[in-house]
Amino acid sequence: MDENIVCEPGIARDTRLVDRRRAAAHVGVTAGRFEQLVRDNVVPPPVMVDNKRRWPIALLDVAKDAVVGSMPCLAQVASDAPQDAPPCQRDPVPAAHELPDQAWFAQRARFVQRVRRSLLSGNEIRLLREFKLLRQNQISMYGYYGSFEALMVRGYIVEIDRKPPSSRPLVTYRLTAQGEQVIAALKDEPAI
Repeated sequence: MDENIVCEPGIARDTRLVDRRRAAAHVGVTAGRFEQLVRDNVVPPPVMVDNKRRWPIALLDVAKDAVVGSMPCLAQVASDAPQDAPPCQRDPVPAAHELPDQAWFAQRARFVQRVRRSLLSGNEIRLLREFKLLRQNQISMYGYYGSFEALMVRGYIVEIDRKPPSSRPLVTYRLTAQGEQVIAALKDEPAI
């Protein structure tokens, strides 16, 4: 018997379809984490409707428990709730475990420390050369790139604009004065 029907006897199973952003919010994760869960088959794949990816709410309800179990910081909270109780009688997950959580901040701090201790990587130098080749102090790129984030940590560029979608945004970066000094010091690549 369906647990939702036990809690709400007069209401049939939810047949609504939602986009990725709403599906991620329904499950309780970020959009990027939701995409990873779909790739890992923790969350069911989308249904295509008019060339758009949509997820049925009913399947997301079923996948919620699997999602909570796949997140190490929430696994203990999920095990404290009585599993035999219907969803409407279970306690909700405390708000203290919303993302970004403490583990995310710790990972971010480690990244910043690692970048500050290391020399410029080959990818970072290539990105700075791109500013030089284009003779611009501003570049727009699609997607999220770790090398740009590393350059921001170093203080060579700043993000000045971001346009949706969140999975592959159009991000505009601008050189700082310190970044312009580094570019001026870079040697030109030899012509092939």
